[in-house]
Amino acid sequence: MSKKCKGCGITLQNTNKDVDGYVDNDNLDNVDLCTRCFRMINYGDYKISNKSSDDFITIIKNINNTNSLVLYLVDLFTINDNINMINKYLNNKIILVMTKRDILPKSFKDEKLKKYVKDINTNKNIIDTIIISSKKDYNLDNLINMIKKYNIDGKVYLVGATNSGKSTLVNRLLKNYSNNCSYVTSSIMPSTTLDTLEIKLNDEITLIDTPGLIDKGSIINFIDPKTIKRITPKNEIKPKTFQLNSGKSILMDEIVRLDYVSGDKNSFTVFVSNSVDVVQMNIDTRKEKYINYKYYDFDIDNNSDIVINGFGYIKIVNACKVRLYINNDTNVYVRKSMI
Repeated sequence: MSKKCKGCGITLQNTNKDVDGYVDNDNLDNVDLCTRCFRMINYGDYKISNKSSDDFITIIKNINNTNSLVLYLVDLFTINDNINMINKYLNNKIILVMTKRDILPKSFKDEKLKKYVKDINTNKNIIDTIIISSKKDYNLDNLINMIKKYNIDGKVYLVGATNSGKSTLVNRLLKNYSNNCSYVTSSIMPSTTLDTLEIKLNDEITLIDTPGLIDKGSIINFIDPKTIKRITPKNEIKPKTFQLNSGKSILMDEIVRLDYVSGDKNSFTVFVSNSVDVVQMNIDTRKEKYINYKYYDFDIDNNSDIVINGFGYIKIVNACKVRLYINNDTNVYVRKSMI
């Protein structure tokens, strides 16, 4: 029987170092991690996988052959129109798990967040909803009780987009609720988990981690690992609010620039990682620098967010016209304000 990496789930092999699952060891029985996971865990190195998005989708679709419960993880910070991406792949009963509560300001109320998600969710197979923080152990007791309540066959699949927090949740559940000393590789880099990975939580529940579905519009597909680490929030976000007249701009790390084209004095609140440098400037300042950036013109309604997928969002209070520049092909769109 082929042996799998305990970090990412890929089948181990020692014949081709350019293929996923490679280990530099003649005896595969002596190793638990592939070289990719070993270096990621111990040195912070990241190697792009050979797997494609279609490979991951096939793995997810195979869950339909079971009656198992599914935890569908959605990152609250990057929540977007893709919350419904799972609809075309799965028919199982689903608990919607909104993760990384610790990243959003404490002033945000859980009930309002749940109502916002309920209004944009179209999946009728979702039987319950919960907001958690794996990092802070927030609501994990309640999540365990939900799993016990809806558990069907003892197996619980974790599904979600890349970097939604599946592996982090698995590791936290193992630490808090199990005598199993196993762990899975956890990273903010895309496609860390490469195949299904079964981990026994206790005699009643086996968790099955799955590869993250690739959101092709996310900024993490267009920037280098060093930048991904810097723009990914690690602590509670401290929003930055600007009271602007038209003719002003907001610059975010020279990745995103927002020009206030026309409108009355207005409030703009930027929600991005605290490591991102956010500054105000005149609209004509260094404009030539952005001439080759992609740009989007928006007619904004009252209380709207401009979302830069995977990077953050900007809340705008009053109706106005803006132009947003970005230096890659990240998906940018407008939604009704989340808060």
